Amino acid sequence: MASMPEILQSELAKRKELNPSYSLRAFAKFLDISPATLSQVISEKRHLGRKGQEKILDKLGIVSSNELSLPEVEKPKLKLEEDIFEMIAKWHYFAILSLSEVKGAKADPRWIGSRLGISAEDANRAISRLERLGIIEIYGDNSFRQVSPPITTTDEVPSVAIQKFHQGLLGMAQLRIEQVPVEEREYRSLTFAGNSKKIKKAKKLIKQLKDLVSETMESGTKDNVYQFSVQLFPLTRGEEK
Repeated sequence: MASMPEILQSELAKRKELNPSYSLRAFAKFLDISPATLSQVISEKRHLGRKGQEKILDKLGIVSSNELSLPEVEKPKLKLEEDIFEMIAKWHYFAILSLSEVKGAKADPRWIGSRLGISAEDANRAISRLERLGIIEIYGDNSFRQVSPPITTTDEVPSVAIQKFHQGLLGMAQLRIEQVPVEEREYRSLTFAGNSKKIKKAKKLIKQLKDLVSETMESGTKDNVYQFSVQLFPLTRGEEK
């Protein structure tokens, strides 16, 4: 059975793995306890009562047993994996991270929902998850900032999450054709016969273009969040090579 100090040590270690700069103070703020109390509980110099333990377990999304211990030691890890999967699968999580750089940004679900065209409930859920993972930090004036290193996907991320992410972006691209004036957007398409052996070189060129566009647009005052997408895929199928 996992004890409270073991649960806290495990959760803090996972957050530090995701964000090396994540501090015990930030973890204490998320749990709504003082850093000193958290440090003492982790070092087993202080024992929390039943109510205090239930409060922490609730914050971590862990359902306690009658003895306030966890037979399933992997429960915190499972929660973290589900959070990351959910974040990667939905486009607005990354949009919120970018929105934190816009002048006047605030961690207000209604404001975020209005700027991104999502519900306040979805915005609130995303903010809570990002803060729980130690990816963003919310300050006293309700401003927020990404405090984790840049997030990229790896081969270890389930492909279905990445598929859902891109499906969501394609859906948004369809909506914005009707919603955004032509002078504020740019959609380009080209259909051509090509050499499939050059696909690796083409992908490299697309990455270079992506970096160039972001470098250009990120200079100066940031007042909007943009999505730059380029799709390159074969329209023909079936012929053996």
